[in-house]
Amino acid sequence: MSCYLRYMKDVLEEANLHPEGRVERKEVDLTIRKVVGMKPGDKCNVVWKEVKVWLQDEDKKKQLTEKLKINQSN
Repeated sequence: MSCYLRYMKDVLEEANLHPEGRVERKEVDLTIRKVVGMKPGDKCNVVWKEVKVWLQDEDKKKQLTEKLKINQSN
């Protein structure tokens, strides 16, 4: 399971996502991995390193948030 979702509360809130169960958290995790160009099997700490890069860039952060919103509506 994702080790970094707890650090992304602001992004998840902006995307109106509130993953509560294991399945919901895994879906969000897989979407984030896809958006930032990581594979489902990549280690959590490696994914988090890339996600942090995205969160520090306002354009990438906005793109990530939008992709999460789109995925939620599907």
